Amino acid sequence: MNKKTITVFAASILTCSVFAGALGTTWANQAATPVTTQQETKANEAAMQTMFRNIKLAEPALLYTLKGEVSVFEGTYQYAVKQGKHVLAKGFGTASKGGPEWGTFAQTIKIPTSELIGNEPLMLEMFEINQENGSVINKLSIPLDSSDQVKNTNVFRNLKLAAPSVVYTVSGEASVFEGTYQYAVKQGEQVVSKGFGTASKGGPEWGEFSQEIVIPLSNLSKNKPSTLELFEIDLESGEMKNKMVLPLK
Repeated sequence: MNKKTITVFAASILTCSVFAGALGTTWANQAATPVTTQQETKANEAAMQTMFRNIKLAEPALLYTLKGEVSVFEGTYQYAVKQGKHVLAKGFGTASKGGPEWGTFAQTIKIPTSELIGNEPLMLEMFEINQENGSVINKLSIPLDSSDQVKNTNVFRNLKLAAPSVVYTVSGEASVFEGTYQYAVKQGEQVVSKGFGTASKGGPEWGEFSQEIVIPLSNLSKNKPSTLELFEIDLESGEMKNKMVLPLK
């Protein structure tokens, strides 16, 4: 076999090897390509259309705020909210000064709506504990269905009860520009509350967020269902996009 024949033969072998390798690679790529079902495709499309996930709504709560002055030992007072004999919430607070001086205070009280019993009125009790025997002393009872100024006592004075509100808390993850999202609470087409918040990370990463929404009870109608809208604003057009709608209790 001469040198020319050997060269042609070797070139043929090399060409076949390259072709076989390329063909094998093509088959391998085809075999490695996952088969996506129609259900998975719809799920992926839905995930691309929303920028919010793992959304959780905490139980709504009633919010009451009482401000005023108190003159008690070391400035520490106790409180309890009752509905009949049922205690809905209890705790304590500390004024800016202890007795016999008068210290200012602002006490916020949250009551989960699941704790409420029918339409029975709510009563707030303010008092202090006797340091010698642990008994309740200087108790003042305040009906929570009235925002009128409460009468003064020997240890509580200049008390003002704010109008009640409803608190909704929503948490989850968002993938939005610079982590900024918008929200709106609606009853029908009426917006009763709106605002914005910031997640821990900006898109395209997923950042965690927790948003507390406080709505005056007087703004809500008992006969209309409420919805929460989460969305972001398109920076170019200023329009709403990637909206998610959630029903509220």
